[in-house]
Amino acid sequence: MNCELQNILDKTASDCRKMTRNGKQATYIPELAKTDPGLFSLSATTVDGATFSAGDSGALFSMQSIAKIISLSFSLEMFGYDYVFARVGMEPCSEPFNSIMKLEMTSSIPLNPFINSGAIVIAGIMAERFGRGAIDHLLEFAWKMAGRKRRLCVNERVFMSENSTADRNRALAYFMHSIGTLSAVDKSLILYFKLCSIYADTNDLSVMGGTLANAGLNPITGERVLSRETACTVTGLMSVCGLYDESGEFAVKVGVPAKSGVSGGIICAVPGKMGLAVFSPLLDAGGNSVAGMETLSRLSREIKLRGM
Repeated sequence: MNCELQNILDKTASDCRKMTRNGKQATYIPELAKTDPGLFSLSATTVDGATFSAGDSGALFSMQSIAKIISLSFSLEMFGYDYVFARVGMEPCSEPFNSIMKLEMTSSIPLNPFINSGAIVIAGIMAERFGRGAIDHLLEFAWKMAGRKRRLCVNERVFMSENSTADRNRALAYFMHSIGTLSAVDKSLILYFKLCSIYADTNDLSVMGGTLANAGLNPITGERVLSRETACTVTGLMSVCGLYDESGEFAVKVGVPAKSGVSGGIICAVPGKMGLAVFSPLLDAGGNSVAGMETLSRLSREIKLRGM
């Protein structure tokens, strides 16, 4: 099976890499526009601890919204299910990930922790408890999820780029502050920007996905990083709102829990089987990697991800 899986990854990577000419990079964060548009990487980590990769698997990129699974998992472990979901909802959203409309019209709390407003609230929870040390706790937790010798870190250039072009996120934060949903606006935003600026590669992300797929046990180190309940909660939310307004289409075409980011990465957790990660920086209109979406759609058919 291992040899067969590597062959499938190699062939899929070779075919889908041709699609790296399609789509557009996210330019509203200037540092992301500097990424080589031809990069493509694909990795898989099985729950028995074997990692396979194809393409530019050592290429580092900022996690962007993929890092929201780290902050959510950490918050659930530290503060508990009831506390977290008293502050954010768990419903899918058909609006763009940085929309203010649903927040203003329907609820005083964000619909889910994967849209920007929800992730800022999660960052606010951690900033309240840990202050400036919150990012260190998140990096330590991310490192345990990834199970790598190399510790993950914040890319300062990306962070500065995020911080200097964040008018929409600041608008969200100040609106939530005005209705009592968010307290420390500046501290929450700084932590959120740093979280999005964590650098990783697809090997790291596939192990994180494998940890979620393995009910919270890291398949590389064997360490229990998060509880089974947290793993189930996070993968459940990934299934219904991990790819924003393309989550429904992804559920039909691919059928596994996933989370995307505007740098071009997508992480998947195939429960009981493996974690998958793909990276290609050119995006479709929904903000998801064009080559990445096609890659995962093909892999779903080739290795029968549904119902495994």
